[in-house]
Amino acid sequence: MLTASGGSGVSAMWVLSSILIPMTAAFVLQVLDYSAPERMGRWIALSAAAACAASLGAAAVSWTGMETLRLGGWSPGLGIVLAADRMSAIFLVISAVGGAASARIALFPFSKEQRRFSGLFFILWASLNGILTTGDLFNLYVFFEILAVCAYVLAGAAMTREALEAGFKYLVLGTVGALFLLMGVGLLYMGTGTLNLALLSRAAGAMAPGALGAAAACIVTGLGLKIGMFPFHFWLPDAHSSASTGVSMILSGVVVKASFYALLRIVFLLFPSVPDRFSVPDALLVLGVLSLVTGHLSALGQFDVKRMLAWSTVAHMGYLLIGAGCASPLGIAGALLHALNHGTGKMGLFLGAGSYASLAGNRDWRTFGSLGSRFPLETAAYALLAGSVAGIPPLAGFWSKWMIICAAAEKGAWIAALAAGAGTVLSCLYYVPFFYSLYGHSEADTDTSGPGTPFPSGMLLTVLGASAVLFALLYLVPGLRDQFLSAGSLIKDPEIYRQSVRAPIAP
Repeated sequence: MLTASGGSGVSAMWVLSSILIPMTAAFVLQVLDYSAPERMGRWIALSAAAACAASLGAAAVSWTGMETLRLGGWSPGLGIVLAADRMSAIFLVISAVGGAASARIALFPFSKEQRRFSGLFFILWASLNGILTTGDLFNLYVFFEILAVCAYVLAGAAMTREALEAGFKYLVLGTVGALFLLMGVGLLYMGTGTLNLALLSRAAGAMAPGALGAAAACIVTGLGLKIGMFPFHFWLPDAHSSASTGVSMILSGVVVKASFYALLRIVFLLFPSVPDRFSVPDALLVLGVLSLVTGHLSALGQFDVKRMLAWSTVAHMGYLLIGAGCASPLGIAGALLHALNHGTGKMGLFLGAGSYASLAGNRDWRTFGSLGSRFPLETAAYALLAGSVAGIPPLAGFWSKWMIICAAAEKGAWIAALAAGAGTVLSCLYYVPFFYSLYGHSEADTDTSGPGTPFPSGMLLTVLGASAVLFALLYLVPGLRDQFLSAGSLIKDPEIYRQSVRAPIAP
């Protein structure tokens, strides 16, 4: 039995389909692999299209209002609840775009090796959407565990020494993070007797301050490990840089955003800011500044293009944490917009980096000389993405950074505002030499593939590059900008979420 509130039952079913379709595809593909292996490429492409459509459909219905679906018709304290709102919609768009783009690179051109890992890829996609739509804290933990197992294997799927080491580090640190997350969930359950997020939001205030603080510390530590937050960031560059290009795209562009979504949801439902007291959002603000500075400074010394981009991801998690730490509608809206901008931008940057490295025969960007002049259109798209991620006006990334800087200034967090502004300068210090190398003379002969060799990911890179301009134009539409600010207000004051999940079941 399924019961829906906040909209029609048909619209709420889109939320469920965003999980069921990729999960079903993962298992059906394994059966088809035995019965019709020669057609597997076609079935995988169809499955990716269906999963993308389901994610976008769930985003569309939850953008216009809160969608709540109760499986089995049980009350919120007993049954499984799926709940999606405007914040969920933003991250579901990232999941849809990132899943489809990563599937195109990770699973094609189709081979027996890709066929082996296609099931894990779709299970990872389903668990991502589960994290973004669940209304229950324990189910959130379960989805994280499913996602983590898939990510460990996919990170090491390249079967190189670096990839296997990265997968092992991901496994160890991910397990530690899961342990902290589970301890936080256990403390909250012992203190409140429920795991439904809306009910927890009401009951958490009655817990003893020490127990609530310990639960907050465990959950922030567990999710901080998963997003690569300082000081738990050291595993992320290895995992994201050593994985294959398609896996790096989804890890850096989507997976860490899902962890940030969970952090944002839990903090403002259970541990909101308290006037005149140092609270969890204040801690996120401090950790965000440290993550931003550490990531950018570490990226400066990298000649491996994928490690440079992975360290940049650490820095941009800092921007998201600063926006959340401001605990204002403007700051949260800026973090949401930056998650969208960085998700699409970083996927394109990893995609282009993999192509340049394939053409040059290695990942040292100092050997990429002449590739820029050989592939001017693709390099122009890559420059748009890099400029957006760096925050160069008037590209999309500039507007989200500007919102975060303004929010930090309104809060009086001038160090955070200055750090966010200085991040653009620091980004240019490693992006500018990289592009200079693309048009200069390399330290090694890079023209090993012949003058007629096509750019491996030209069309997809060009499409992603256009997002840097498209999202900037969308932001300049007053109505859409107001929608992001409205989403920030709803997260800051989540009464609508509580009421929707706890609403009586419709007859």
